[in-house]
Amino acid sequence: MALPKTFWLLWAGQTVSRLGILAPAFLVLFLEQDHLVDAHTTPVMVGLFGAGILASGLVGGAVADMIGPRRTIIAAQPLAAVTALLFLVTTNVYALGLLSLATGFLSAVDRPAGAGLIAKIVPPEQFSKAYSLFLVGFNVGMSLSPVISGFLLSFYPPALFLVWAAGSAVYALLVCALPADEMHPAEHEGADASALRRAARSIGEPYRSPVLVAFLALVFLLACVYLQVNSALPLDMSGSGLSPGDIGIVLAINAVLSIALLPLVPKAVKGMGDETPLVLAATLMAVGFGLNALADDILMFTAATVVWTLGEVLWAPMSATFIAVRAPEGRVSTYQGSYFFAWNAAFVIGGPIGITVANAYGYPFLWIGLLVLGLGVAAGFKSMTRISDFATTAKRTAPADTPAPEPATTPSRTTGPQIRSRSQAPQAQPSTSQAQPQPREST
Repeated sequence: MALPKTFWLLWAGQTVSRLGILAPAFLVLFLEQDHLVDAHTTPVMVGLFGAGILASGLVGGAVADMIGPRRTIIAAQPLAAVTALLFLVTTNVYALGLLSLATGFLSAVDRPAGAGLIAKIVPPEQFSKAYSLFLVGFNVGMSLSPVISGFLLSFYPPALFLVWAAGSAVYALLVCALPADEMHPAEHEGADASALRRAARSIGEPYRSPVLVAFLALVFLLACVYLQVNSALPLDMSGSGLSPGDIGIVLAINAVLSIALLPLVPKAVKGMGDETPLVLAATLMAVGFGLNALADDILMFTAATVVWTLGEVLWAPMSATFIAVRAPEGRVSTYQGSYFFAWNAAFVIGGPIGITVANAYGYPFLWIGLLVLGLGVAAGFKSMTRISDFATTAKRTAPADTPAPEPATTPSRTTGPQIRSRSQAPQAQPSTSQAQPQPREST
């Protein structure tokens, strides 16, 4: 079954937006090139950008469920455009720090809303396929963005922020063409005190499920393994004699494989239980990063990259689906936000720890340690089946303090989320073996 036009509008908007978003590395290069920061303030700028990304997961998800995912994306883009343009006229280091925090937040606040919007505009059995394709667009944008940024930085640096603002504007315009958010009765109250209190409480809602607490803890640990791709891995490659061009080739292989293989994931995992793809993904990531302990040239680093990329490709759509089928009706974005928070926390914490361990004990020690950690995470995913509420997938009901929406078909213990529009009659729910199979994230 073909995906609806509304999905492709969202896909195109996100892809164009990612093409324009400036990576922290190029933001720092711009600021240093114009002598706006020095060696002492550069880490602060990067840290503030990362803190913005970290906060965006929880806040973005809660806001999307309070006012609607479409409204959240549309509202964020003009703010992102204005913030990007302010870099062109700002020279005060404290103001630059605030802009770094704001741009980090606005560059990622749409991600939980995007996942929640997909859950609303595609049938449950197509969520895995849709999210896999959504990530293809994300990876295309994130892969080409450094190329565009490098070119613009060399020839006309201010264009970095002009392109960023233009991409945000295009994203907003495309999402404006999507149907208006269908809100629950309680959500029509707007951003009054009661609605804000419910939104604040909803942020903690995923952490009241034992299986999701276990899942999110394992997500953080697995992200500590994977996100060494942004920190320790390039340093180890460089120390092994690889040139910047060689490192770019190795990481480009990761991007190409991700784009090529992500659409194949839903068929590959058909018939698997909820936990099986997660176990396989964690194992492949663990083995892939562990193989770096044996690597001393471009061929070995490439072989290791292929292995952990296979795990990444399997992980991304499956982790999103695991969350989506367990989110109550009207809370998909909040639950996805808890995932992004756990993943981005590892970006802030895991990367520096990896470099510290490598500097103290050597890179082989780090890679073997990550192999052990990743295999432990795989075992943890397998053990989740013993948790009492593991088999209780999406109840798709609002919390107790939220007035109930119109009656909907209640899914069984083994079915995915029931999503229906106003014009559709309730349909039979597919099994999780059909609905199975979600940064790459900084991603």
